[in-house]
Amino acid sequence: KYATAQAEMAVVAGKNAVLAVLRLGRLLKDLKAATVHGEWGQLFKKESNTKLSSCAQFETQANVAHELHLNFNRQTANRYMRCYQEAAARLGQNERPALDMGLDGEAVETLPELVKKATGNAVTPRQMMLNLQVVKDGSKSAAQAARLAQHETILRNRGKGRAAAPVSPEQAMMAAVAGVQPEEELREQKKQVAIKDAHHIVIMLDEFTKEELHKYLPGPDRDYLLLCLKNVERIIKEGK
Repeated sequence: KYATAQAEMAVVAGKNAVLAVLRLGRLLKDLKAATVHGEWGQLFKKESNTKLSSCAQFETQANVAHELHLNFNRQTANRYMRCYQEAAARLGQNERPALDMGLDGEAVETLPELVKKATGNAVTPRQMMLNLQVVKDGSKSAAQAARLAQHETILRNRGKGRAAAPVSPEQAMMAAVAGVQPEEELREQKKQVAIKDAHHIVIMLDEFTKEELHKYLPGPDRDYLLLCLKNVERIIKEGK
């Protein structure tokens, strides 16, 4: 129960961080558009930014503008801006204004759903960047998180109501901390994920056969599926 509670807290914190990155990306985009040529790069220099005086949008806040400095590099800023742009591009024309209003701090009831849709239900900034293809990462944990989020979208689109939340708090927690936490500390969490995933796979296979979807598989795809199932059986038996 404690591990689950901690995982749920981590998911909430992760989603808040996702929202914060989107807000920052939007602010950076507006800031870049408001700066004259040559001044944008000054924001990322360590020395005092005394040259930032011609930004029309911030001229009324001269004292703030003179001391403005971003504590991350230009590449990170570009990633934040791309997160916002790619996320907004996933929404319809009627949804984007609502997203912008919510990111600007206005009360928008649909903001959580809009962010969920725009980011592929990302539960961490890193997962959002992977889902939006802002960054690429070949690590097993990050790739697993991206596949789980994509799998949930596929299931929802099929309209069968199966596996309402494949990205469980435990799975999200594992994906977020697998790179920094010792394996032994993740063993119990992996056990819980294994139980849930096994149950999910059994349900999917049962519905797949009951609906006779295998009949619609082309021959090569059917053979490949059978081969994969046999390999899974072998791996599980050998891994007792």
